[in-house]
Amino acid sequence: MTMAGARAPLLHELLHAAPAETGARMSDTLYRRWPALLGTDTLSRRLDWGYEGPAPADAPPWEDMLAAALSAPDAAALPGSLDPIEPIPFEEALLPFVAAARAGLECEAGTALGICSPAARAALERHLFALLSVVATPVLGSAFSLQRALAGSLPWLPPRGRQNYEAFVASLQAGGLRLLLADYPALARLLATVARGWVLAHGRLLQRLERDWHRIVATFGFPAADCQLDGITAGCSDPHDGGQSVSVLHLSNGRRLVYKPRSLEMEIGLAQLLDWAGRTGFPWPFRTVALLPGEGYGWMEFVEAAPCDDEAAVGRFHARSGGLFCLWWLLQGTDVHHENLIASGEYPVIVDAETLLHPRPFPDVIHLLGPGAGYGASPEDDFARALLESGFLATGKTLDLSAWGQAGNGATPFQVASCQAINSDAMTMAHETFHVAPRPNLPVLHGQPRQAAVHAGAIVDGFTAMSRLVVQHRHDFLTLLDGFAGCSGRFVARATNTYGLLLHAGLQPEWLREGPARGVLFERLRQAALAAPARPACWPLLDAELAALERLDIPRLSCRCDLPAPCWPAPLDQARARVAGASLPDLDRHAAALRQALTPQTVSPRHPHPA
Repeated sequence: MTMAGARAPLLHELLHAAPAETGARMSDTLYRRWPALLGTDTLSRRLDWGYEGPAPADAPPWEDMLAAALSAPDAAALPGSLDPIEPIPFEEALLPFVAAARAGLECEAGTALGICSPAARAALERHLFALLSVVATPVLGSAFSLQRALAGSLPWLPPRGRQNYEAFVASLQAGGLRLLLADYPALARLLATVARGWVLAHGRLLQRLERDWHRIVATFGFPAADCQLDGITAGCSDPHDGGQSVSVLHLSNGRRLVYKPRSLEMEIGLAQLLDWAGRTGFPWPFRTVALLPGEGYGWMEFVEAAPCDDEAAVGRFHARSGGLFCLWWLLQGTDVHHENLIASGEYPVIVDAETLLHPRPFPDVIHLLGPGAGYGASPEDDFARALLESGFLATGKTLDLSAWGQAGNGATPFQVASCQAINSDAMTMAHETFHVAPRPNLPVLHGQPRQAAVHAGAIVDGFTAMSRLVVQHRHDFLTLLDGFAGCSGRFVARATNTYGLLLHAGLQPEWLREGPARGVLFERLRQAALAAPARPACWPLLDAELAALERLDIPRLSCRCDLPAPCWPAPLDQARARVAGASLPDLDRHAAALRQALTPQTVSPRHPHPA
């Protein structure tokens, strides 16, 4: 597939190699479209400012995966990976990539693949089918619609069987897939990239599980039996760093284990703070979550959602969540949305702490980052900013996704692609409203979630108790903060849905005919930065975003919490100053502001306090 390789270089690769020659490596049409997306008279400036993001790989390993897929057009699926009750769009057409990835996983995982039961391997392959389908469906759907129409068939006319669909798949297996991908070389690269990322991510997971098993047994109290996976739920988070995401492992001992393909430094630091609070006198001790760190990854106890026993337990849950919010404010945390907090009985458990000690960019940086960055005009008051940015409270947007928000099935303003009558002659592509699935972020009593606003008094009590504890034991708390030195967290440059919308748009056929095209689309994120008179300090961040998006990743921008950067001061220094300057009068004022922030959401004048 030399032609695909020659026409599929990504934009950030061209810019890294030779910015001035980038235009010569793309079509005239795309080159003219680029300045239209950037803004008038900015292309020359953009090329002059170059690329300072991550260096591309020297060799294009995706080409080997593509060649392997195209050499096996009639590959078979593992039993259980395809479900006729819940089919995946164009799954039969994607079998060559799944088969090539299967062979790759056998090499990558080695003996560790033996810990997977047939059901676990089928679950992994089904996950890959789903990933590939999202990428390929816009182009395959267009090609199928055309072939169906040329055959004199329309999706709304009888018969509604599978004859046309099966003929389309057969044509792809007979060489049509190779021809189609020659027309869409960027799609060829994306499919191969997804398959290769799946191989590397899960090969690494299985090797780590096999290697760490004895430590896992000791840490999590599992029975001392051989490691065996009965199932795996992959893709439990956004994809980062080459398609890696959180997975939940279903072990043969009946237990579940969470795998995180990133450092657990922030989770460990948070656990130490919560342990300190319980030992030092916080009235409502927190539940501890078992953690086992590895080098650049880690294992976490699976936290099961559970209901509360009685009304008093609901109050204690909210008091603890008020204490958590206090720590999140003091340590400048963000992103505790409804997916990152689990109500496990009367215990609120934060399961993702990577945005603790989050950088606060300078105001001009937020402006230059452009769409989806920041929270608008951030309040000057430090505590008011925490109320807005922590994630615990609603931000005033249409849909409340906060940790204290309502756990409902909310409709968003966003449209997502969907297929009707999947893998039949009547299959059509459409868009439908994206709904946010309910999450167990609120305590449940008698089958009903108990809203945070009704328990504002308990939340404020927990906040007040934690803040006074920190002031009373300020020296000890500052010593605990010193333990975060050297830890890396994540800088969330902009709202994830901004990335998601761009990635979705970049899968439309018009952006897949040449490699740099999707990158040109993603350059819209640079419009504000290009209005600056000189290359801004955030330029490398924008470059890193471009490289990640071109790999189909949600960007994960890592940063040391104890070091300043050109775009922000050191978050750990800011947290130390916040703790050192805390006073009881200020804490009373913050408690009143927290109560006021919760009051507009109140549905009852009653504010139960924890027992």
